[in-house]
Amino acid sequence: MLPDDNRIIDVRFDEQGLLLRQTDGRVLALPIADTSPLHKATPEQRREWVLTEDGRGMNWPALWPLAPDGMVSVWAIEQDALYEHALARLQQVHRDLSALPPDERELVALWRMEAGINNGGFMQFFCNWGEETCHLAIEALGRVGAQGTRQCLNDMLNVAAHYGETEEMVSLSDLPGMLPPDERDRPYALDQAFWKYPESLAKAVVRHYAPRVASHTG
Repeated sequence: MLPDDNRIIDVRFDEQGLLLRQTDGRVLALPIADTSPLHKATPEQRREWVLTEDGRGMNWPALWPLAPDGMVSVWAIEQDALYEHALARLQQVHRDLSALPPDERELVALWRMEAGINNGGFMQFFCNWGEETCHLAIEALGRVGAQGTRQCLNDMLNVAAHYGETEEMVSLSDLPGMLPPDERDRPYALDQAFWKYPESLAKAVVRHYAPRVASHTG
């Protein structure tokens, strides 16, 4: 079954969290975080959910604004599973990224990109993982068709090229000051553009990699 065909057909709550039954018979069990509006919602409010257009996400309009893929999204859950698989394989090869097959290398690079930029911005990602991983993530974004995110990351890398002009050891917070004056706001602007997610990256990643990983492991 292709990812797009596997929809949510039943939703239940239990003491642990949320249970989503899908077309293929699988049930996804999701804990509800203490910070989630669902944690404090009444039973009546919890029942007031609506499915996204593709049937693979859920929104609660009375609790928070509608999200295209849903505030609970099967796309995001399946993307996380792909990332976890790739990271587990990386551990098995003693963190030697070059020892992984191409699909798994790209998934690791995409995970590093999202984790790094969402946690501390592009420069945190770049300083933690370097130019090679950045280029690998750019290639992967092109492969999955996430052209808006790819352009954003490519622009970030072009800005980072200015930082290679000095051999001084500086802290991450000092790096923007090393740019020309008219470029100093550029890193934050690009981070903001990335955080808006120009397209559904989870959907693009799952559509491209899920069938490929399944064919390798099945």
